[in-house]
Amino acid sequence: MSVYDEIEIEDMTYDSTLEIYHYPCPCGDRFEISIADLKDGEEIAVCPSCSLMIRVIFDMASAMGLRAWEDWLVHER
Repeated sequence: MSVYDEIEIEDMTYDSTLEIYHYPCPCGDRFEISIADLKDGEEIAVCPSCSLMIRVIFDMASAMGLRAWEDWLVHER
């Protein structure tokens, strides 16, 4: 799989209402990846308007906040 770029999650914008991270795409839309996808181990954000994809570089504990990550681990085990 070919990705357009690799982007640190800290450089992305988080939408707490939709629980997604997004980043501008060259086509004018934006790459998106949800917290649920990140929890499932997904690291590829896609643009819904074109075929470009980016790899999201992240540490799950940082992405979710350490407390939220610990809570998720407790409830998912």
